[in-house]
Amino acid sequence: MTDLSWEPDAESRCESLITEAILIAPESAETLQTLANVRISQERIDEAKKALTDSLVLWKELPSGAENVPDFPTRISLARLLMEVGMENDAMEVLERLIEEDDTSVEAWYLGGWCAYLTAERSKSVRRMTTHNGKKGVQDSELEASLVSSRDWLKKSLHLFELQDYEDDRLRDHAAELIRDLDTQLGSADEDDEEDAAEDDDWESEFEDEDQEMT
Repeated sequence: MTDLSWEPDAESRCESLITEAILIAPESAETLQTLANVRISQERIDEAKKALTDSLVLWKELPSGAENVPDFPTRISLARLLMEVGMENDAMEVLERLIEEDDTSVEAWYLGGWCAYLTAERSKSVRRMTTHNGKKGVQDSELEASLVSSRDWLKKSLHLFELQDYEDDRLRDHAAELIRDLDTQLGSADEDDEEDAAEDDDWESEFEDEDQEMT
């Protein structure tokens, strides 16, 4: 489909291909995910959301390792698409499951942090529009929880980034930018850093021991 993007009738041919794929494999999570990606590019967001929801339903209740569960990279891409259309809760569920399967994934931790950040931004918008005083305390609590969670995930991502010599400067720079903004909103995290330092050292030692065993 990428090669078709340079052709004059690219969109119609792409539409034909994705329609054919859906007819052949109507219950393929990957095919529905591809359909969602096409709909996003066409700015048909409601249809993209439906395709993503249909894709999730096919496997989200299945155990890890089940045949119909998409592979790790495909679900990383799925999380990005879910975030792009404002389905942060679903994206976070996908990312939390990915972390359970592999807690050394830099990209999964980064996307989880970004997702929590977007959730916080959405909470701010709702908070500004809400005038009912009875809900304000709950909203403030939820907002702070999202901000704290975002910073935790992003810091873990950067920790793994350095540990693994990960090669994605754009990811690192964006994560660092988000953390600076979160520090401004939440205040310094120095005290939390000191408390977490010992845990990080233990985690790093465990990671290195596993790496040595594999080699």
